[in-house]
Amino acid sequence: METSSQILMVDYDNSIPSLFSNLMTNGYHMRKARDNVEASALASSSDVIVLMASQRRRECLKLMEHIHNAIDPTINFIVILGEPKDQTFLDRIDALTFQCFSKDHCEPVDLTKAIRNAIEMRKLRIREKMFVQDLDRIEDELKKVEHRLYTISTIKQMNKDATFLN
Repeated sequence: METSSQILMVDYDNSIPSLFSNLMTNGYHMRKARDNVEASALASSSDVIVLMASQRRRECLKLMEHIHNAIDPTINFIVILGEPKDQTFLDRIDALTFQCFSKDHCEPVDLTKAIRNAIEMRKLRIREKMFVQDLDRIEDELKKVEHRLYTISTIKQMNKDATFLN
């Protein structure tokens, strides 16, 4: 396990302190936020954000959208629901969520596996983004070379034409 992974836990109601301490003992660098302001300030240096979406689902959704759209779309979210699954809420967060747990069925081992997988997925997304940037750069260079070859070809043709006329 990579111990430099940064995990941000957003627990609006301080309802799962045992999960927080359990993850710390698993070697992750853990930070905790109590609200969206704190979470937004810490998000850019996080690999995974674990959200306890108990009674504050609207705040949870706003935070996820803000981080995804304005801070870093490669950060994965793991959501822990405090109540039985609310299908409407799940539908709204589906595209933004890496994995979702029910608070009553969230075992530390399962959460640790989900975090490890979310970290690996983020690494893959970052690598993919770098490859796309490299491909864009290579494509730009190829266009420049193509333009140079066209220019050389045009000059050669002009020289042939000039030689023919003389």
